[in-house]
Amino acid sequence: MDINYLFLRQQTERSRAATATSNIARKIHEQLANEYERLIEDATGGRITFVGVKRTAARVSSHFTGK
Repeated sequence: MDINYLFLRQQTERSRAATATSNIARKIHEQLANEYERLIEDATGGRITFVGVKRTAARVSSHFTGK
């Protein structure tokens, strides 16, 4: 998967979360951004990480990975 696409989607979701007009929309966009961050970390073998983000063993969603 193209890492630049993942970064674009992550940044888009962070922007949408920041401008969301409802709490539920904000939460969904934050969750999507978190999932893109996880995909970026996985794709780079952990060479790229996001400060202040703690990952758990459980996946947020399998929607992006198809698993």
